[in-house]
Amino acid sequence: MSQISSPPRILSMEVSSRDDSEYRILVQNRVRYLIISAGTFERSTLSMPLSSLPEFPKDYTWNVAYVSRDTSSGEVAMNLQHRNFIGITDLWHPVLVDCLDLKRIKQLTATTYEATYTCNGSLATTRSPVVIAKVARFEWEIPRLLLETLMYRKLENTGLAPRFIGHVHEHGRVIGFMLEKLQGREAKIQDLSSCQAALQRLHDIGILHGDVNRYNFIVQDGTVRLIDFEKSQFCNGSTAAMQAEMDSLCDQLVEDTGRGAGFAR
Repeated sequence: MSQISSPPRILSMEVSSRDDSEYRILVQNRVRYLIISAGTFERSTLSMPLSSLPEFPKDYTWNVAYVSRDTSSGEVAMNLQHRNFIGITDLWHPVLVDCLDLKRIKQLTATTYEATYTCNGSLATTRSPVVIAKVARFEWEIPRLLLETLMYRKLENTGLAPRFIGHVHEHGRVIGFMLEKLQGREAKIQDLSSCQAALQRLHDIGILHGDVNRYNFIVQDGTVRLIDFEKSQFCNGSTAAMQAEMDSLCDQLVEDTGRGAGFAR
């Protein structure tokens, strides 16, 4: 069966019992967005709402469906609109990959997952067949991913971070990026000096990492690299913040609660 005739499916969601619930869905091989007004369904239905909705029109003129319940009749109504969503506009890498060409393997965090991807119908050739994809689920996540994209631009060819493989787009709108998957282990207290050296190099470039938990240091063949720059900041000259981050490193490397490990480890 072709993708265009496949039933709609949810790609990601933010469900709320009190506020509107948001969904990123695939309908007729197009990514669309679904917003269900608070009070339309019970909480249990919001976790799997598609079977409770009217049929989606088979056209490309809409990308957002607003669903609510008429207070007088009790009927569920669907209002279709077309919105121009913002995307990442600072594109510095030559590779651009369609989000629908990513095959998800394992979810790591809400926006990050391991994946393979196809290029011209075949599995893309990289140093590893598996990449780390970081993709915005909703528009409000774009500014944070834009800043992280710029971090990787600054760190290109430094050896401090995973290799940036390319930008990820959704029907032309750039919403994320792909990185190489680092093969290694998380840092331990025995790696303190190596982690300090890597963090110092990052600070010398003018970047405050923002989350130096042990899982954000990957050790491979004696080399330490940093990952997860979503809380990072450009802060040339902010010596106090950088020193505080460096001073916290020892405690971070002995921390054993699993904080920062992601929910798929």
